Amino acid sequence: MIPIHRRPAADRPENAKFNATLSKLRVRSEHCMGALKGRWQCLRGLRVNINSNSEHVQACRWITIAIILHNMVIDVEGAASGAYFAPPVGSGNGGEDEDDEEALGPDEAEEEGEAKRRHLVQEINTFGR
Repeated sequence: MIPIHRRPAADRPENAKFNATLSKLRVRSEHCMGALKGRWQCLRGLRVNINSNSEHVQACRWITIAIILHNMVIDVEGAASGAYFAPPVGSGNGGEDEDDEEALGPDEAEEEGEAKRRHLVQEINTFGR
């Protein structure tokens, strides 16, 4: 997960634009996950140990199937049916924090994350909205 910039770096215009864009994406992502968990209760308690590539693929398939079914239901019932399952804004829909330990050491992960963030800041400011 790429973190937002904190002050004083957040006061720079290019970083402020990045922070705003990232915040909007996170909110949209949380709403999406909340709607899926609201419609498909099996996703709420999906506790899968992922210890191998095949287990990771299996978990991704489980979620992908839920997304496909969700989209099919919306196609049949209309977009309003999807809104019924979306959590109210600010309700804490159970989105998990992604503070899992990195496979890299803490210093390497931080350097890699900072490099990704710099690249994203540059892209957002180059192609802007």
